[in-house]
Amino acid sequence: MIVVLVVALCGGACSGTDDVSVAESTINTTTTGATTTTTSTTTSTTTVSREVSAVNGLGDSFYPYLGNGGYNVLHYEIELDIDPDANTIQALTTITARATQELSEFNLDLSGLTVRGVTVDGAEAEHSRYDNELVVVPVDPLAAGAEFVTEVGYSGSPEPISDPAVSFLELGWHNTEGVIFTASQPSGSMSWFPSNNHPADKATFEIRLTVPEPLTAASNGILVEETSVDGYTTTTWRMDHPMATYLAAVYVGDFERVETDQPDGPLIRDYVPRADSDEIVEALRITPQVIRFYEALLGPYPYDVYGSIVMPFNLGFALENQTLSVHGRGSINPFTVSHEIVHQWIGNSSTLNDWREIWLHEGFATYLSAMYMAEYHGWNLDQRAAEWHRQLADAEPPLEIEITEMFGASVYFIGAVTLHTLRRFVGDSVFAEILRTHYQRSDHANTTTAAFLDVVTELAGREAADLVESWLHEVPVPEPVDPEVE
Repeated sequence: MIVVLVVALCGGACSGTDDVSVAESTINTTTTGATTTTTSTTTSTTTVSREVSAVNGLGDSFYPYLGNGGYNVLHYEIELDIDPDANTIQALTTITARATQELSEFNLDLSGLTVRGVTVDGAEAEHSRYDNELVVVPVDPLAAGAEFVTEVGYSGSPEPISDPAVSFLELGWHNTEGVIFTASQPSGSMSWFPSNNHPADKATFEIRLTVPEPLTAASNGILVEETSVDGYTTTTWRMDHPMATYLAAVYVGDFERVETDQPDGPLIRDYVPRADSDEIVEALRITPQVIRFYEALLGPYPYDVYGSIVMPFNLGFALENQTLSVHGRGSINPFTVSHEIVHQWIGNSSTLNDWREIWLHEGFATYLSAMYMAEYHGWNLDQRAAEWHRQLADAEPPLEIEITEMFGASVYFIGAVTLHTLRRFVGDSVFAEILRTHYQRSDHANTTTAAFLDVVTELAGREAADLVESWLHEVPVPEPVDPEVE
């Protein structure tokens, strides 16, 4: 993601108000709270003392209660009947999962909304609510290794979520100026569907959206079906590759779909405001060039389609929702467009295991988009890195940040300078091999800083890995070093 607060660090080439992707965070960092508990037959209020357990949290460094243990999700099927004027949904989410231990109950993450009923393998299940947890009690315990199907019927008006990592934006479902869009990184997806809401548990998706004509609805992946009946249009979208929940997206508004076929690349389908599409379409014409640049660097584009959807207003951020990035009118400059595109490889396909290590997404995307700018738009990377270092020399290094700094400039730009320093130290050829190997070992999966350092050690030696670690941990951040290899 890219956000406004880092625009000054980009220099003149990052023109616009929505320049550097930074909107991800989540809630549920406390351990107690007054909660409302609802079952299928009764409603009561109680106080619950919470501890991270095998089923109610994954123990993330920043978000211990985000996500749930005891199972892995295989597939989500989300059906939303949307009333944009009332900003309400009638919804059914079907979750296919596999138990990793015996489960007498399990949790899903869901914020707000009214749960009408829950079934597990077709049988009505008891359910209750506390904080942002939906607790499900199946009729019979689920055996370890068993595959099971949970259906959750729910409705209401989705409300965005306040998150300690994202001070400039509430996360999740938004209805603004006649447009519905989602911006969920990292916690906001639970504002509109129940899930195992952590990137460590990725799954495939099918999303079915019903909206009034003549509005356009869009989501992740391939459009597999579109039907119109009695003044409503239903579109079905399929994402066949694993996707983190925060990247699932819904867009509804007066958009024009613009497709670009590529003989040797993915289908490009952009969504632009119908009222003034020409200028935006022209700004997005660089997309195929950017994709080819990153394919040469990292390997084949990881999905079947890509595109951008541009809001008819400024957002203050851009976000790399899988296969369909969202931009405001001010963020369709080359640096930001390339930043969100490279996230499809780094962040979406190769995904962190813990939110503290967000530099694996944003530091990499910032540097790789700077590499694109150097190739096609005249950036001098030595000068850029020196300026970023000068401005941020006293900042907390990327792996010493607090939750409130997840999308701060250090993660983006000290993360980028770390990679530039590594490149200058090991040389272009070895650096390119490091990038490609790191990506290919974690494509459509998850990764860690430790795994990246293993690749660096394997291909460039322990001294190179120690150099990277010093930039990620030392306060103040180190001084740039002269390259040993040219």
